[in-house]
Amino acid sequence: MAEAQFWSRWPWLVGAIAIGAGLAMMPPLLAASWLLGLVALGLATCDPVWPVALAVLSVPFQQLVALPGGLSVTQFCFVLVALSLLRNARQRWPQLGLPGIALAIFIWTLALAAALTPLSRSEGLKETLRWGTVLLIYVAAVWALQDPDHVQWRRAILFICLLAAPAITALIGIGQFLTGIGPASFAVEGGRVRAYGTIGQPNSFAGYLNQAWPLAVGMGLAVIETRHWQTYRFWLTLGAIILAGASLLGGLLASFSRGGWVGALIGAIVIGVALAARYGRRMVLRMITATLIAGIGGLLLLYSGVLPAAFSNRISSIIENLRPFDARGVEITPDNFAVVERMAHLQAAWHMFQERPLVGVGPGNFSIAYERLAYSGQAPTWIKPWYESRGHAHNYYLHIAAESGLIGAVAYGVFLVSVWYIAISAVRQASDWLSRGIALGGIGVIGALSGHNLFENLHVLNMGVQFGTVIALLTTITTKHASQLD
Repeated sequence: MAEAQFWSRWPWLVGAIAIGAGLAMMPPLLAASWLLGLVALGLATCDPVWPVALAVLSVPFQQLVALPGGLSVTQFCFVLVALSLLRNARQRWPQLGLPGIALAIFIWTLALAAALTPLSRSEGLKETLRWGTVLLIYVAAVWALQDPDHVQWRRAILFICLLAAPAITALIGIGQFLTGIGPASFAVEGGRVRAYGTIGQPNSFAGYLNQAWPLAVGMGLAVIETRHWQTYRFWLTLGAIILAGASLLGGLLASFSRGGWVGALIGAIVIGVALAARYGRRMVLRMITATLIAGIGGLLLLYSGVLPAAFSNRISSIIENLRPFDARGVEITPDNFAVVERMAHLQAAWHMFQERPLVGVGPGNFSIAYERLAYSGQAPTWIKPWYESRGHAHNYYLHIAAESGLIGAVAYGVFLVSVWYIAISAVRQASDWLSRGIALGGIGVIGALSGHNLFENLHVLNMGVQFGTVIALLTTITTKHASQLD
């Protein structure tokens, strides 16, 4: 018997020795990347939740490690997710819910707009595939969470990853702000720089954190609601959540992203409304009182001179960013440069939408349409003197209308409405403290992202992995409730 076991295991032993020898002869960084890949592959075969969890963790580090074949870490994780789905293809197909169906329809409209674009179809295909990865992650997460025997610990794993990855890059961003390490274009007063973490841009960095800190707030409130004051697990869990939340909010503050701050404010209001709806009239009065106190206190701080000038000037300029104007007739100064440039890109996006209102200029073609004559014999879409595109319209709703026309904008709107619907349903139906924390935080994430998208395009840099996983968690909360009623 022992001899039979030996002969059944010796190929694994020989393989391990061969792999170890191969890694030992490689350069350290290449060996580390191969080792991480092998560990990830091993985890992917253990449980369907791990490929999704690894994809979530990879987002802020996707460009830091080069993998064989030129793949980024996140792209490698997409391969693992796809292989995991194929491996479990014989299992029962999950209920995708309204967001999954709406997302599939939206991707179809992007594919249609890409096929009909007069510009670059390859860029249109790339943008469509980027949204396809969001659907891939969503389907894989829903699939992993459909098993009632394993759903709780899998939810916990995904939640931890959704907090851990952004919290780590938030700490890096705080370090950048405090030490002043960063490009000169990110500089603020006092020798500091705007935090950008591993994301590369302060505004995108803030958008990434806006998809994480509400989860910490929601789960913290859910843990406090349990009132298990006398257990060490309660304080350990609450302490970890508070630490992660403080890192995320600190990084968001250090980003100096005005759009990020507005998005965070909307996310906080949404969480407050959800709490008020859950606990009734008394909570509504408390929320109104707290909002008034916070608003008055914020105004007093803003105009008291207590806040550093860099913060107060940044907050005061938010109103200026919300005021529409014609960028073509404004005298450009160092003080208004960023605001006028933002408005110029908004106007360019509107010109693109006017030229092709039904299907747009094509997904991923904003910069191409911006930097050249859109069509022969027509005026250029750029606004002097910004002849080079910043890559997006500084407002995703207008951006998607410019790139995919009315069909894409409507489809995205339907997708967003379905996400809001499922989030509200999850808040109402969550039965245990873990589900309540995810539901409360998830609806805050959607509020923050919806608000921040008024100023940026947050569906970039594979941040859709974070968003798709949050939506999947919310969807499975409502799906579980519905199945219990059947």
